[in-house]
Amino acid sequence: MTVRAGPRSLYDNLNRVIPNPFPWAETAKILCRKHNSDLSVFDTAGTNLFEAIKHAFDLKEGSIDLNGNDIERFMLQRLCALTFSKVATVSGFQAGGSINPRLIEECFTRPTLPPPLGLYMTYPPPHVQRPGGVHTEYTSLYNSLTRNPAGCRISFGPISMVFFIEATENAMLPLYNYRPSGFRFWNGDKLIQEIRLHWENGAQSDFIGFDFDPNLYSNE
Repeated sequence: MTVRAGPRSLYDNLNRVIPNPFPWAETAKILCRKHNSDLSVFDTAGTNLFEAIKHAFDLKEGSIDLNGNDIERFMLQRLCALTFSKVATVSGFQAGGSINPRLIEECFTRPTLPPPLGLYMTYPPPHVQRPGGVHTEYTSLYNSLTRNPAGCRISFGPISMVFFIEATENAMLPLYNYRPSGFRFWNGDKLIQEIRLHWENGAQSDFIGFDFDPNLYSNE
């Protein structure tokens, strides 16, 4: 499968493109250009995941191995970037709050976030599954008391991933499949795409299968 580097465009829940803050860390006046460049591996991981899902929609057969922890770090650096550059929104309104600088350090030192933090699956909002193409939505999640970011959600067709950087007793989102083994896309009895996620401490749940009608996402 041919994949490309660089971040895919993200949209808010009103289907408006979210500006890509580049270079994101320099916007925050925190990281030098070299360190900012070092984060590109996470953008590549996220983009490769989205490209593999898009290939499944296009009925292109294949498989890919991805580092699940780098998918989490992709979501973390998007959360940090969009918060620092003040382009993150909640229901169309600019989000406030700030990111603990410790999280920036964790992007580089790459510790594995302990359970229950990290990546979960949830159910995608209806508007990203409407006909007329694959729609990618990004939503920041905030602590209702401190108004600081608690995580984010990225939805892409039938897949919706939630990443938490702080524990929350009431996430107000249905969560399932913590750190899954990956995704399998079926067209009837035929396996179209297998996306394998490899985790530094092992996967915590099984593969998630999708038997979908590709015509739902067709641009035709």
